[in-house]
Amino acid sequence: MKKFKLLISFLLAGLFAWSQTNVDQNVISSSGRIDSVGTLIITSTVGEAVIQTIGGSPSSVVLTQGFQQTFEGDTIGFDISITSPLCNERNDGFAEISNIVGCEGPYDILWSNGSIGTRASSVGVGEHNVQVVSKTNPSCSKVYKFTVVATNNLPCLLKFYSGITPNGDAINETWIIDNIELFPSNEVIFYNRLGNKVWEGKNYDNSTVVWGGENLSGNDLPSDTYFYTFESGSNIEKGWVELTR
Repeated sequence: MKKFKLLISFLLAGLFAWSQTNVDQNVISSSGRIDSVGTLIITSTVGEAVIQTIGGSPSSVVLTQGFQQTFEGDTIGFDISITSPLCNERNDGFAEISNIVGCEGPYDILWSNGSIGTRASSVGVGEHNVQVVSKTNPSCSKVYKFTVVATNNLPCLLKFYSGITPNGDAINETWIIDNIELFPSNEVIFYNRLGNKVWEGKNYDNSTVVWGGENLSGNDLPSDTYFYTFESGSNIEKGWVELTR
């Protein structure tokens, strides 16, 4: 009987030495990790339940029930890059976001200038914003406001108009380039939607060399959208013109 009591006392003492301290479940981290105490090593990956080992020696081990999980939170974060337009009256800048984190993807991305997706084109000088919304949780979203200034913050030296109406009423009959006299040595080429050259002129000056909606043979082109390139030294401009008769 004495041996039996001694054995029970020894087992109880051993059980007490290795007792577990319990705490509430909690998030240990947002990424996988490795924990070790002595020769005991526990590894975990994102999304895997884990018992984390904390403490120095086996007699002071604390076991914490936790769960690895990715950062989802109730906010969204991202990087944004902005390329400014060349001058104040131009809208040839663009903005782009990347590295979206938070909530749950995929995301709807809406720009204040009407662009959709990670990249906004035709961005001009002024105040803008972009909104990123989780498609699976629309209440989780972020609006970021930003200001765009021109590269040189000066008025544009050249101004290109986007439409002409050569219908014989003496109004808007030809395509005018403001301040063209500052760039007397130049070349202008127009293309149709198929990329075929329909007109070209060297030393464009709004009067003797000017486009009025005709083709290379001097015949009237039909109403449509045409695309131009302007080159003067290192200055290269591209755009479109709506021809309406």
